[in-house]
Amino acid sequence: MTAKVISLANHKGGVFKTTIATSVADAFAREGLDVLLVDMDPQANTTSLVFDFDEVPSATIEKVLTGQASIGQAIVDSTNIEGVHLIGSTLKLAAVENELRGKPFGSTAILRDKLAHVINAYDVIVIDTPPALGFLTANALAASDAVFVPVESGSKLSLIGTDDMQEFVKAAQQANPKLILGGAILTRHDLRKKMCQITAVAVKEYYPRVLEAALPVTTDMQKAQATGQTILQYDRNHTASTQVVAIAREMMQIIGLEKKTEKDAA
Repeated sequence: MTAKVISLANHKGGVFKTTIATSVADAFAREGLDVLLVDMDPQANTTSLVFDFDEVPSATIEKVLTGQASIGQAIVDSTNIEGVHLIGSTLKLAAVENELRGKPFGSTAILRDKLAHVINAYDVIVIDTPPALGFLTANALAASDAVFVPVESGSKLSLIGTDDMQEFVKAAQQANPKLILGGAILTRHDLRKKMCQITAVAVKEYYPRVLEAALPVTTDMQKAQATGQTILQYDRNHTASTQVVAIAREMMQIIGLEKKTEKDAA
């Protein structure tokens, strides 16, 4: 098997990008898929949630990118999410980004080349990116088959800079012709609110595809994360859990992944 690689990207912060990355990784695993989650964000929120709030893995993505560790050494196979392996990050990744970006022959294909060593070991690789259209996000998109863009619903500011995001994706497609814009994902969405309805319509005008499923407004997502859990682990029957599973299944359909044997919810 050759893994499908997907990135979650948006240069805006606070759009629940990390929440979606970790949650769909959990959902993929529950569909019987072998999952690798890669944290390409120096904020390392994915690493904290999936690995530990206080500790970091001995080898992280910055060591892989600089050749100080192999990708195999950086993979954590025992995480807080059953069936999900992790390559974590630390704040040092920001310094590594500056270092690599400043090299004359610095390449946006570094991550792709590193992932090539484990591409046949997984069904799907999920990459969480920083809220910036820079070197790290470029590396993620250069390694990906599809990029999905979380967009906060109900915010007047959510679509500002959308042209920049789409131009960045087009530039990435020049370096990686197989990359597709998988679609936008509405987050904090509440169909009862007028502004959410307006945002939903506007997003469809900007993006060629908007996923049918959307992440709803709920404080339980934050409560789950505070306890080191995804919403699926926190409450499998929650409306947000149902939507996360639907988002994951739409992604699978878009990128051509088939469900294996569904695992019982923990």
